[in-house]
This record gives sequence, structure tokens and C-alpha cells, in this order.
Amino acid sequence: MNFIFDLFTWGLGAKLDLILSNQGIIMSTQAELAAQLNTVTAEVTKIGTETQTLLTKIADLTAAIEAGGATTPEVDAALAALQAQVKVVDDLVPDAPPAPAP
Repeated sequence: MNFIFDLFTWGLGAKLDLILSNQGIIMSTQAELAAQLNTVTAEVTKIGTETQTLLTKIADLTAAIEAGGATTPEVDAALAALQAQVKVVDDLVPDAPPAPAP
């Protein structure tokens, strides 16, 4: 029992109290970080969904223009520019890796 008492008299008790009081701060910081990471994950998921929706709409527009028959050179140029821009945006985000074979 004297050994334990001696540890506290050497100031280790105060250091232990400091560590334990900071543990709460560290844990709350971890919780805040987890919440922020979840928020960013939700935003990235939303961006992915919106991007896929936009790509689908552009593909539908391209198909409708091509199905409509002859178009003016201006429409052809505008469509080509749109498709080129879609490729630029699509290339900014790597494709998801393929699912592993079962």
C-alpha cells in the first residue's frame, strides 16, 4: 500500500487524472470526426448519384438526336462538345473496381 501512496505523492496521480480527463476530449473528438466523415461520405454518394443521372440524361439526349435523323452541323458540333465534356467529367472520378468473382 505504501508503494501506491508513494506513486501519488510523486505526482503520478495528477498525471493519471490529466490523462483520464483528456480521454473524454479525445473520444468526443473521434466522435466528431466520425460524424464529419459520414457527412462527406453522404455528399460523395449524392454527387455520384447526380452524376449518374446526368450521364443517363445525356445518353438519352444523344440517342434522341441520333434517332431524329439528319441534323445541322451546329447540332452535331454541340453534341460532340457535350460528349467530350462528359468524358472530361467522367475521367475525373475513377470507375468503381469490378466486383470480385464469386
